[in-house]
Formats: sequence, C-alpha cells, structure tokens
Amino acid sequence: MPVRSIFFLAIMLFSLRTAAQSASRTDALPTVFLIGEYEDQYLDLARRYPAVFVAMFDNDLDAAFKTWSEFLMDMEDAAGQLNFDLQGIKLWLNLYFAPDGRIGHIAFYPKPNSRLVPEEHLVAFFRQFAARHHIPVTWEKGFQHSASVSFPTHFARSGSETVRRD
Repeated sequence: MPVRSIFFLAIMLFSLRTAAQSASRTDALPTVFLIGEYEDQYLDLARRYPAVFVAMFDNDLDAAFKTWSEFLMDMEDAAGQLNFDLQGIKLWLNLYFAPDGRIGHIAFYPKPNSRLVPEEHLVAFFRQFAARHHIPVTWEKGFQHSASVSFPTHFARSGSETVRRD
C-alpha cells in the first residue's frame, strides 16, 4: 500500500475517533450544570447548538423578547407549581435548545447579589423544568441563548397560556 494511502487512512481513523469522542463527551453532559463546570465541552455545545435565539425570529428583537419573557414567566409559574421560591434569585443562564424547542442543557451561575439558594435545589428545579418545558419555536438545528435573569421578572403575559409542557 502506498504511503499516501496509509497516511490518508490514518487521518480518517483519527478524525472519526475524535468526532466520536466529541459526541460522547457532549452526550455525557448533565442536563443542568454550573457555568464553569465541563469547560472542555462548551465548544462541543456550540457545535451541537450553533444558532442563536434571535435567529429563530428572523432577527426580530421584539418577537424574540416576547418569547424570552414568556419563557421566564413559564419558569416562574413552574416554580410556583412546585412550591419553589425563585424570588430574589439572580443568575447567568446559558440555555441550549433542540430544534423542536425542547431544552437540551441549562448551564447557570448565581450572581454575587443573588439570594442564596443551595445549588442542588436550583439543579433539581432546572432539571424538572427542562424535562417538562419547551418553547414554541422550531429550527433546522439546535440553538442557544445566554442571558442574565432576575426573579421576579415583572413581565405581563400577552395571553392566558401558562406553562408549556409535554
């Protein structure tokens, strides 16, 4: 076998192995985790969820903001149904959505001026929320959104629908 063929075959096998490792590392991520954990997988998340939230709305900021505020109100409603108090909690959130609007991953980090809540309580709440909630948006690929949030949100609902669940 010529040296070129062996070299080409070696590169192909290495590429396949790297792609498989990358996919398994991202799949091994928990649904909910702290920002800063799993730093090595952030690049993989960006590849799996390449679009940004506002792109789902043809870059219409008003439409994106309306859906985002409804999402946060849904989160408040879900917390109320679970008797989990979000009031005074301030977070940085990185959300990763599947093409059908389901939540793939939630990465969060409490802000220094946030009300203290045990990390495991936030993880448990977000895990339940992610399992039962979706946003009414579809896209050909996964998408992501990074934001700063504070509760209460002080938004007003545009319709009567509350928590969107499956």
